[in-house]
Amino acid sequence: MRLDELTERRLDRRSVLRTFAIGGAGVAAAAILGCSSDDDGEDDAMMEESMTATPTEEAMAEGSMTPTGTAMSDDGMMEVHDHDVGEAKDFKLVHGWHRGDDVTYYDFGMNSTVNPPAVVPAPIWAFIHGMDADGNPMFVEGQHNIVDVAPGDDGYSDLWLVNLVVVPEDYEPDSITSAADLQAMSYETMQPGIMVNCPIVPAGSTLESGVELTQGWYKGARVYYPDFGMNPAVAIPIWVFATGMDANGDPVFVDGQHNIIDAIPGDEGYSDFWHVRLVMVDESYEANSITSAQAVADGGFEVVQTPLVVNCPVVPRA
Repeated sequence: MRLDELTERRLDRRSVLRTFAIGGAGVAAAAILGCSSDDDGEDDAMMEESMTATPTEEAMAEGSMTPTGTAMSDDGMMEVHDHDVGEAKDFKLVHGWHRGDDVTYYDFGMNSTVNPPAVVPAPIWAFIHGMDADGNPMFVEGQHNIVDVAPGDDGYSDLWLVNLVVVPEDYEPDSITSAADLQAMSYETMQPGIMVNCPIVPAGSTLESGVELTQGWYKGARVYYPDFGMNPAVAIPIWVFATGMDANGDPVFVDGQHNIIDAIPGDEGYSDFWHVRLVMVDESYEANSITSAQAVADGGFEVVQTPLVVNCPVVPRA
């Protein structure tokens, strides 16, 4: 499969980096717009924490879900179900290099809408009763966030643009479970300019680091996602080692070479989204003999920019 064909297969492509043992190394890149998740201060951190909804395990403990993922409303007439985005997965951490040090990250693949290096966010709606005296949102307890696109839909993105829906004090949590029903109510909506990385994954999926899933609503059905927090709408470089192209136009990747990145959480300009470059080396190259972006730049290798953008949030060092 050629690289241009890979870009068309956005659904369920988290293995694109791992399958090909892609290794990346950073060349001297241009300045990247955006800011790290830590740059927005304590108020935004409180906002992220408040937006976290009930995880799958808690919902099951409360008896709102059967083992098959279905539930009945109080009147016993309407079935609530999980939106089907495939079989549950066990997301493993992938090893890479950052300036000579080992790093680990998740690979959620090429699901998002992109215009490289830009990542195009999709809307997510969170419900509030208004702002407190300090200007912090007062979130509606028990209301799960709502999205209107899921993996496989046109316009889906792992990156979500936060919309705050202001509802009255007597609003019943989870009485609205779709964007269509929300829009029919004409509630005031505010957009604070915050974007979050929350890739929708199959129900029952697990993450190696123990990150729990959060439940949301999609057209009346349940969806689940890990919440990696705030992220800018930009993809920054990841460099991938190859010795050339095969007869089908596919890169011949260097077996065993880990990806090399040049920014981690806390660095200025960091993003979970990575724009793939191919670093062309000869057959004599020894895997993992290069472990930093600077080494690639010093080596003078040919670097080919691809149209591929992947969602690979780095797990910070303990």
